[in-house]
Amino acid sequence: MARPDRNALVFGGTGLIGWGVVNELLSSYPEQGSFSRVIAVTNRSLKLEDAYWPEEAPGLPELQICSGIDLLNGTGEDLAATLEKRVPGIHDVTHVFYFVFTSFSNDFEQECALNCGILRRVATAVNILCPNLASFVYSGGTRGYGIYDPNISFKTPLEERMAGHLPEDYAKTVAYPWFREILTEAAKGCGWTWTEVCPDIVVGFSPIGSGYSLALHWAQYLSLYAFNHGISGLNTDKKVEIPFPGTNAGFDARFTQVSTRILGRISIFASLNPDRLGGQIINALDDPTPTTFRELWPEIAGWFGLVGVGPSGDGDSSLAPSEYIAKHKHLFEEHGRPRGVTAGVGAGSKQLDTVGYWLNFDRELSADKLRSSGFLEQQSPSNSWMEAFRSLRLAGIIF
Repeated sequence: MARPDRNALVFGGTGLIGWGVVNELLSSYPEQGSFSRVIAVTNRSLKLEDAYWPEEAPGLPELQICSGIDLLNGTGEDLAATLEKRVPGIHDVTHVFYFVFTSFSNDFEQECALNCGILRRVATAVNILCPNLASFVYSGGTRGYGIYDPNISFKTPLEERMAGHLPEDYAKTVAYPWFREILTEAAKGCGWTWTEVCPDIVVGFSPIGSGYSLALHWAQYLSLYAFNHGISGLNTDKKVEIPFPGTNAGFDARFTQVSTRILGRISIFASLNPDRLGGQIINALDDPTPTTFRELWPEIAGWFGLVGVGPSGDGDSSLAPSEYIAKHKHLFEEHGRPRGVTAGVGAGSKQLDTVGYWLNFDRELSADKLRSSGFLEQQSPSNSWMEAFRSLRLAGIIF
């Protein structure tokens, strides 16, 4: 029997999660011929050579980058008209991957409304354009378990069924429950279903930067710190300590991170198995065994030739990572790394500064449902950070 012709449409294709999904699709995961074509939809323009995806080769899916697509304004019908004009063959799309999220200051209710509006437009557009659509995969997160509300108590490991029991006031500030309602309604009578992949910390690479990338934030901080202390690949004998930017509680809190490689593969796996995972949330993680920054920080800092040590205490007067980067990022441009200035975390820097402070509680995800669905791959958490750092250095975003 001939293999069905699958074509993927990835919204947010150059962001932190979207880049990883496109990378795995173009690497022919799970096997050669799984997908024929990949369309990466982005807001910002990007040259193919700056994307760092696999080069075109026989047997790999065809890639099309569709830049400059505005998802914020207009109607779903407007978006459909734009995509139909810009993307030849859009009617052949069978699988949608959606990794778009727009932050809105500290007004989480407004942020929720904004992102729900974007998703409604996208759902309307794909229903108009894609009669053969089978699956719509998008990303949620542990915010959907209530971790942003200190008054919510939860028992770890976090299981997918817990995401449906948020207090009403808190639920108003979280987009993911509304996403599920929007997509359930949009899918009625249309022959497709949705899956929500749920990560905690996502570790990976994006060629344009990302306001949600802790790996990028710390990589730029540690790269500049090592550079300023005379540490390079040719001088690794120098011992310079760098404290963990957080508290002891944040240093020891258990969590389950996921690399964009594994998250990309889980997303594709879910899209190909709607009979098992359609209409459901699925946790995404590198390794079922939780880790801590006490375990990871020495390895993270060590990759840059630094000695990672524990928090320095309440009296620490050193600059926060974002302040250190802002003070010294001119060095990237002055020493041949101009993308280090333009491809940072931007407005996400202050929130990323606080990760080691406010995430001071255990929040590990359960892998039971993921494993029972048939996805068995895993990756060492430390290797995920090293993989991200190598990509960032190759792209000239860090020293």
